[in-house]
Order: sequence, then structure tokens, then C-alpha cells
Amino acid sequence: MTRQDRPDDESAPDRSAAAGAMPAEAIADERPRHTPLWSLLSGWLLGLEAWLRSHGGRGLRRGIRVFWAAVAAAGVWLLIGPVINAPLTLDDITSSAGSATDDWIAREFAADYRISRDDDGRLRAEVEERIDAFFPHDVDETGIERVLATEYEGHALEPSAISAELDGEPVAVEIERGPTTLTVAIDAGERLTGDHDVVLRYRMQDLAYPADDEATGTTVDLLEWDVFGPSWPQAFAGLDVAITMPDELADELIRPPRGALAWLLVGGGEWLEPEADSPAGSTTFRLVNDQNIPPHAQAWFTMSFESGTFTMPPNSPWFIVQTFGPVVPLVLLAVALLFALAARGVAWADARGRPWFLARHDPPDTSPAIAAHVLGAPLAMELAVSLDRIPSKPVRGVEGRAQRIDAARAARRTGRLGNLPRALARYWFGAERRAVVADGLRRVPRGFVRDAFLAAPPALMLVQWGLVRQLSHQTTLSIVWWPVAFVLVSTVLAALVMWIAWSSRPLTRRGALLKQDLLGVEVYAERTQLLDRGPATDPAMPYAVLGGDAGSSGRRVGALLEAELGDVELAKGWQTPGYLGWARLLVIGASVLLLPAMIVLMARVPNPYDTYREYAAYDQDVPGTLWTNVESADIVGELTRGADGAAVVEVTERYTVAFDDSSSQVPQFANQWPDLVDGQSLGLRVDAVRLDGADAPYLTTRDGDTLLMRTAFTEVLSGTHDLEIDYTLGSAAFAVPGDDGGPRSGPIVDRVRWAALIEDWHYSGLWRDPETHEFAPTRVEFRIGEELSALALQSGWITLDTSGDGPAAQWPETVVPFGEVDGGYPGVELSEHGTEETVDESDGELTASLALEDTEYGLPLQITADDLGVRLDFPAGTFTGPDERAMHESRAIAALPFTVVLGLELLAIAIGAAGILVGLRRAPMGFRRGVFRDLLVWTAPLATLTAFVGFVWLTGDIPADHPVIPQIGWPLLVAAVTTVAALVLTRRGRAPGAPRRSKARAGSASTPKGRS
Repeated sequence: MTRQDRPDDESAPDRSAAAGAMPAEAIADERPRHTPLWSLLSGWLLGLEAWLRSHGGRGLRRGIRVFWAAVAAAGVWLLIGPVINAPLTLDDITSSAGSATDDWIAREFAADYRISRDDDGRLRAEVEERIDAFFPHDVDETGIERVLATEYEGHALEPSAISAELDGEPVAVEIERGPTTLTVAIDAGERLTGDHDVVLRYRMQDLAYPADDEATGTTVDLLEWDVFGPSWPQAFAGLDVAITMPDELADELIRPPRGALAWLLVGGGEWLEPEADSPAGSTTFRLVNDQNIPPHAQAWFTMSFESGTFTMPPNSPWFIVQTFGPVVPLVLLAVALLFALAARGVAWADARGRPWFLARHDPPDTSPAIAAHVLGAPLAMELAVSLDRIPSKPVRGVEGRAQRIDAARAARRTGRLGNLPRALARYWFGAERRAVVADGLRRVPRGFVRDAFLAAPPALMLVQWGLVRQLSHQTTLSIVWWPVAFVLVSTVLAALVMWIAWSSRPLTRRGALLKQDLLGVEVYAERTQLLDRGPATDPAMPYAVLGGDAGSSGRRVGALLEAELGDVELAKGWQTPGYLGWARLLVIGASVLLLPAMIVLMARVPNPYDTYREYAAYDQDVPGTLWTNVESADIVGELTRGADGAAVVEVTERYTVAFDDSSSQVPQFANQWPDLVDGQSLGLRVDAVRLDGADAPYLTTRDGDTLLMRTAFTEVLSGTHDLEIDYTLGSAAFAVPGDDGGPRSGPIVDRVRWAALIEDWHYSGLWRDPETHEFAPTRVEFRIGEELSALALQSGWITLDTSGDGPAAQWPETVVPFGEVDGGYPGVELSEHGTEETVDESDGELTASLALEDTEYGLPLQITADDLGVRLDFPAGTFTGPDERAMHESRAIAALPFTVVLGLELLAIAIGAAGILVGLRRAPMGFRRGVFRDLLVWTAPLATLTAFVGFVWLTGDIPADHPVIPQIGWPLLVAAVTTVAALVLTRRGRAPGAPRRSKARAGSASTPKGRS
């Protein structure tokens, strides 16, 4: 950490002036002022280094290294070793069933929970467990163990008042505490056989925690408790759990409690009702089971209380450790980076030279390359070396002119972005970097702290990687858990800290004096305009270009050299093969960004070919709807013109719904409707939901281009109920090309499309009887005024045009005019399909309806090929609301994925084809570094890879006969073949002038002796 003193530091020559007062022409060399934070952090590091040096030498240093090696080894063990506290696998649990008799068996497990509130309002549970334990004769056990949780949902449960009885007699217990569990051992002191009664009593607190109620979305105080605790490796034949609480606490329950028992995927539960013989002033709920259950079962009860029923404690210290512990290595790496930056800026700062320096013409006695490392000027080092090679005396021969040309070309490159990789590589990995240290001009910091900066980051990085791997097998408690980000960020931070520590080479006193001499040359050059007036052979010129902006120095010296050469054209060819011009930078940068851009496109733009849509309501994926069934449905919609001129569809849905309370979730009902077409909102809103005539709670959420409505019942419903839903499409018309002249190829129209039920609704479990599997009788009615109906260009029931020869995915949407629905086949009556259509045009209103019932013939294809509803086209401008611009934007976005993928494929094909032609002709442009070579090596392969990713995304869920597969599949194959062929034909071994291997002809491999 502290610098090593060198004998030559203090004796370094001071050639500017003798010690004394600062001359009038001198220039003050003020040291940089560091920020208070940097000074503080660096001071701590220096103090730590001094303390460590005073308390130990090499032994302590080795010990610190060994410590970080041990930390790294722990990280490797976490990364590749066994998972700590790994959850039981399926094989673990199933195999335990076969070995149930290898341990004691609980003939019955009975638990009595008495829930109450203490004086502070916190939950308290008095627990008594009664276990009828049977010990087989071949089991060598002297007691039992129970594992109790001490941490739960961030609360410290603090088990206390623990006591036990064995066969009616008190027995001492042995307690072993772990981080999150407490093991209670009840030991008889002798081998047990046969049946024994075990009683365990203890007290716990704060079992409830705040949670979002799945049914209502509101916050509740949730008590969800597994009576077996963290571990129950015993089989049992009977279960009896009683939960007793005061009546005032039971009144805070928002619904009946639920008890459940499960083993693997097999389980069941029931809603618990108060026991008739509950003690006075109390309410008891009971969970009972009399089946034989293998080991590792779970039995729990769930109680949802009104929010605020219990006073919640602060999070426990262990929960805080579990929450923030996984990111501690990441935080330590971030702190280490701050300290490393402070060390680089202050503790490892350059040594101090003189308080001032003088402008000077004569350069110091060192090479320009070494001077560049002293000044830290990597960008101008090549130019300085090139200028130093120009002969100092006037030379009219070839040698001096050629070196000027080389220097002029170097000047053209100096300071440009394209030369940055080449300049930095030469600076960082050249021999001068080692020489400047060997010459005593810079030093490598040594010490305990630098060792820590080099050893700690990789160790902490490995620990972070190991924690990510370990916690991927556990329940995540961290408040923020982004495993991939943690791995990437920890790797970057570790690399930065190590790079700072490894690359730090502060100037010694001798180096600082040399730097001041070089600064004096820079001041002289600026005062005399040396870079502009020259000559290039001035001995100070190579050192003068090292100061100031490298780009400016290169331009000024370049102009000087071109003037001395008398020919600007001679400096051409300054772009070396390793130089990255703007064109090359753009090509490489754009190529590298292709795949990330495709990933962003996939994340932001819906797949236009995702023909299989999942609808949560119809798939019964909404919590509580799995066992809900529609027994009948009557849906009525009416189209009118609103006061603002918009198309308005008002809908009333009437259902007879069967709710089943056998589910573990509160029974609910859900439905969803289209609300966005071609980027235009239909303004859908739910106005009311009524259950048996009374207003019912509900929630609405956006689900893609639909609006999802679900009820939010608190109580557990059972049996058949009447449900009504009122909703409105406030802007039902949208702009779309009409069908005049072909599907969606005519002029723009105002289209009203009301989908009462979404496609394949009659296959949904929501609409199917769970016993007969028949869909519920359904009636859909549509009404429209005669005046508005007369304006329609086209109207009818939504269907698909199946008359074409293409696959089903290409069938265009059309309508069946009202009153023209048929059986689909000659001689087949509509009634045979359980369908009845009526059309009434009386009283100035058109009313069309479909009544549908399940029959052996199924429903007509006309009304099941698409959504069940109506579609009407009106002349553009009939309604306010349709947005043609939004339609075009939406369609452009929908076409973007296909266009991008095909464009990338064609780009790769074009580049590959050009590469093949160049490779066959062995043209130099295909083999030397440049834009064309970058297109072959970077653009074509990455464009093909990106197109492949897009192809997989677009075609992943479409049928095999979809036309888009060959449209982008064949070009992708051609792109891959041409790209590979181009790379093979332009490999370095085939470059013009490259040595070619050839087989010697038979008999000519050697010459017989004596013959010439």
C-alpha cells in the first residue's frame, strides 16, 4: 500500500534551478485537491496498512492470502458442491413411504391450538401436542424428536414454556437451537417398544403475517400454519387438530378457516365450521383425518382475519440476514470498488516533485516511449516514437523522407477513435510498461491492502455465484432477487477492483521530476508554437506531442510534416489494417447490437403469428374459478349511437352459475372480452355485477387485448346462483379496410365487432357440465335500431370464409347475414345442431338471436369457427372514435417482426454471396481487414443467428402448414449456407500470397544421388 523508497528517489537530479525561492519565470506545480470522501477512505486504507505492517510481516501477509483463498474455496464449494438444506425431492419422499416402519409411527397425532391476543395485541398460541407413538420391536429408539420453527414470514416465533410428558409422567426435554428451527428431544433414557403416549406443550407468538387475500385483493392478517412444522419424517394413522379462539377473535375472520392434508400431489381439504360443543365464549374449529399417511406429509390450517386484527412485530434479525445476506458479497464488492478508486487517486497517487518547474527546450535523457508512460499519454505514443526516428540532421536521401511519411501517417491516426484499440494495446502490453518500472520511474504498490484488492474480489465473486446457485433451490426471501444480474454485476465489479489494483503504477520521486521536465517541454512548445512552425527534426518535437490533446497534436504535426514533404498525397494510406474507421466501427457495432435488438423486439412486440391465444377466464386460470360452471347463459347486446357520435354497445349477461366449495380457494366467476382492435380501444367498461340481485364485488385487469373481469367474493359460495354482468363498449367502432373487392382489401370502413363469447368458448370447462360434459344452454341476442341498421354496408354473425384452398390459419373473417345460419350440409336442419336463429324487424328495431344447446351433431361450423358475436361495417365517418392512423401504426408494428427477420436473412445472403464470389476469385478485399471483411466476419454470421432466433420465436406456436414457415425458413437456410461458404472461401489460408500446401508427385519427392 505504501510506496517502497528507492535510493535514487531523493538523489534524482534537479536540473531546473537550485533550491530556493521560486523564479519569476517558473510555473507552479500544484497537487490536485482530492474530495473529502476520497481523502477519508484513503486515510483509512493508509492507517490499516500501517497497523498491519506494525503487527506482522510475511506471516500475516500469507495468513491474509490464505484467508481469502479459503473464502474462494467456500465459494467454489457453494457453486459446485451439494445444496445446503436441499428440499426433499420426489424420490426422497416416495422412498420414505417404504421405510416407514424403520422408525417409530404416530398412531395418532392430536394438536390443540389456543389462539389469543396478548396485552399488546400480538398473536399468541398455546399448543399442546398429543402423540400416540408406536415403537416396533426392531427399532432402537429411546424417545422422539420434534422440530419447531423459530422463524416464519419474517417473525421470530420464540417458542417458550416447553414441557413434555411420557406415559403421563413429566420428563425433561433437551433443546437444540438452529438458525430457524428448534429441536426438542424427549428421551426416556431407555429403549422404547410398543405404544407410548407423548405430550408436548409449548407457546408461540406472531404466527400471523400481513398478506394479500387471493380472493379480494385486499390485505388481511393471514394465519397459515403447518402443524407438523419444518420436519415430520413419521408416518401416522390419525390426525386431530383443534383450533380454539375467543369469540371476538373469531368474529374478525373474513371467511371460515380451511384445513388441509397433503402428501406429494395427493391431498384434500375442507372449510371448517365451528364445533357445536365449543367452550363458552370461544369458538373451536377442528381438522380430523383417520387415513394412514406416509412420512413427510403436511397438515395445515388457514385463517384470514381482517387487517389490523393483530399487532405485527418488527422483522426479526435473522429475517433481515436472510433478506439482505444474499447480496452482501455484491455490496462488499461495491464498497471495495470505492476504496480501490480512493486508493488509486490518493494513497497510490504519484510522488511529489518540485513545487514548480521551468519551461525548457532541451528534452530529458529518456526515450519518447518511456516519456509517454511517465506522462500517461497512450494515444500519442506512436506519433512520438515516429517523430524520434526522423534523423536530426537534414537528409535528402530516401531514409529521412520515408520516416517523415511514416510520421505523417501516424499523425493522421493519432487521437482518432478507430486507433484507440491499437494504441491502448501497444501502451498496456508493450515492453516500455515494464521498463518504466525497472528504471525506477514508476513503482508497483506493495502491501497488505493491495493484496486484499487482488485476492478479495475473485473470492467474493465466487461466493456470490455460489449463493445464487444455492438459493436457486430455496424459497427466495431477498427483497430483490435477480440471479443473472447478480452474477454479471459481481463479475464486473470484481474485474474492476482487480484491474485498478493491478494496473496502478504511481510515479516515484524520480519519475515525478522527469514528468515536470516533460511538462516544461510542453510549455515551451506551446509558447513557441513548435507543433505548427517545426521543424519536425527539433529534438523537443517527439516530447511536445505527448502533452495536451492527442488529436489536436496529431492534426498540427500532420500539417507540418505534409508541408515539409511538399505533397499531401504522400500521407495517404495512414489507415493501418488494425485501424477501425467510422465505417468499420458502425459495421461492427451494428452487428453486435443485432441480437440484443431482436430480444428487445420480442419482448416489446406481440408475436403476430401466435394463433393460439390463452384466455384466463375460459381456461379457468383465475384463482377460484376452476370448479365454477355455467349452467345457462343469456347475453343481450344493443348497438346505439352515443351523444358524442360514438358507437355504443350496451350488454347484459345473465348466468346461472354453480359454485363448488370443495376447492381450496374461494369460488369466483370470471369472464373477459376483446377491448383492443388494430391499436384502437373499444372503451370497454364493466358497469355492474350482481349476485342473486345484490351488487357483488369485482376486479378488472388488462389481459393482452382483452379486459378480464373476476368477482371478488369474500364468502365461500356453494350451489347455484344467479349472476348478472352489465358492461359497455363505449367506442365500439374501429377503422379497418372493408371486404369490398376481397377480405380487408377495400376502402376503410367503420366496423363494429361485438364478441359476446370468445372462440372455442363451448370447449371451456367453464361452460361444460362436469358430469355430462355438455356445454350450457346459451342464448345470444343482438339489437340495433332500424335507422342505424339501414346504414350498414354488411352485417351478420361473425364467421370465417372456409371456401378457400389455403390452410385454416389463412381463412379470412366474414359474416353470415342475419337469418341465414344453416346446418352446413344439404338436408341437415339447423335444429339438429341444437341451434335456433330468430330475426325480428318489428317496432323499428332489428333483433337477431341465437339459441344454442349441445347435441350429438355439435354446433354449426358457421358460428363456432370464430368468436360468437356480430359484425357490422358502416361507411367511414359514420361514428366518431375510429382512428385510421392508429390502425396503420398497429399493422406496421405487427408486420415488423416478419420484415426484420426476412431483412436480416436477405442481408446475410447478399453478404455471403458477395463473399463467395470474392473468395472464389481470391480478391484481396475479402482477406484483408476492412469494411468488407467485417461484413463477412461480423454482420453475416450475427444477422443469420439473429434471424434464426426470430424464426424460432415467430414459428414456435404455428401449425406446420403455415405459409410463413417457408417464407422465412428457406431464406434462413440459404443465409446459413452462404455465410459458412463465404467464411470458408475467405479464410486466411486462401489469401493471395499465402503459402499453399501441395502434394508431391510420385517419384519426384527426391532426386537420386549422382543426378543433377
